[in-house]
Amino acid sequence: MTIFSDSLRAFLKPVVPFLDDAEVSEVLINGPREVFVERRGKLERTSAVFTEDGLLAAARNMAQFVGRPLSEERPRLDARLPDGSRIHVVLPPVARNGTTVAIRKFSPDKLTVSDLIARGSMTAEVARFLEAAVRAKLNIVVAGGTGSGKTSLLNALATFIPEDERILTIEDSAELQLRKPHVVAFESRPPDRNGKGAIDMGELLHSALRLRPDRIVVGEVRGGECFHLLQAMNTGHGGSLATVHANSPVDTLHRLESLCLLSGVELPLIAVRAQVASAIGLVVCCARLADGSRKVTDVAEVLPLDERGEHRVQELWKFASSGRSADGAVQGRLSATGATPRCQAKLDAVGFSDAESTQRAQHPLGSESRG
Repeated sequence: MTIFSDSLRAFLKPVVPFLDDAEVSEVLINGPREVFVERRGKLERTSAVFTEDGLLAAARNMAQFVGRPLSEERPRLDARLPDGSRIHVVLPPVARNGTTVAIRKFSPDKLTVSDLIARGSMTAEVARFLEAAVRAKLNIVVAGGTGSGKTSLLNALATFIPEDERILTIEDSAELQLRKPHVVAFESRPPDRNGKGAIDMGELLHSALRLRPDRIVVGEVRGGECFHLLQAMNTGHGGSLATVHANSPVDTLHRLESLCLLSGVELPLIAVRAQVASAIGLVVCCARLADGSRKVTDVAEVLPLDERGEHRVQELWKFASSGRSADGAVQGRLSATGATPRCQAKLDAVGFSDAESTQRAQHPLGSESRG
């Protein structure tokens, strides 16, 4: 254990038991007198308390180690700790409850596809389909809200990338764990104390495109880099994977449009919309349900724009809730809609010729959404 770790644990003594608890994924400190944790997907209040001075000292200790400013003039800190955990700090008076800290613990044991199936996050049928889609080099966007399991699902999908391919990863905060033989990982950098030295994800994507990638994996698309990613997808860099904050397949496409416009590109909206529709092959949505479980809720194929220039998607699988069990668990099923994937020929080419017959046997009618 490093000197820094010893020091930080001393400052964070009231919550150290939760940091050491494998069932706790996040520690949320809402000022010195209020501490919550997320345990197995559910929030619970603890009896832990700090002094304001002690909590502020812990926050400054974190900032000092990562070399970032944290003061009344710059009261926000977002950083990654040496063990991979993510922290976000907001100081008073901006934080009206007192110094506020969120610690998202890093798990060295990433979930496998088999784990996701065993937990009921997806079915084996969907996993086989997504494996074929990755191998067929469809561009896939994983969408969902905060804590919905996007990164875990992206990690799982990346396991389907062939071993002989060169993967370039780009992240704002390093969370991906791609256990492949040829991975080049980039992480954006905020400005230093003097406001200099920032490297944003757009710049990293620019570099990645010049480093002969077979695949580009973006941990989370958040800004104008989205436009450059879509251009890459549309110009020969198939098989790209990314995540984005959105709640449905159509919402995902609109979200990507909005992010593209942040790049300052001077194109009509319809042109940006066409870029999105032509670049993305599949949208996979996931969500954290009321019982804390995380599930894939939609798998949808992106179709060309309709005659009015609106987005269209064809839903291939959709989760439907059927209520709650006696112990409060959400009941439901991720079911095939019966729609035949328009990308079937690409799937056939990688040996997934049973996709059409499997879905037709289960359901006779498909499902198309517009927006």
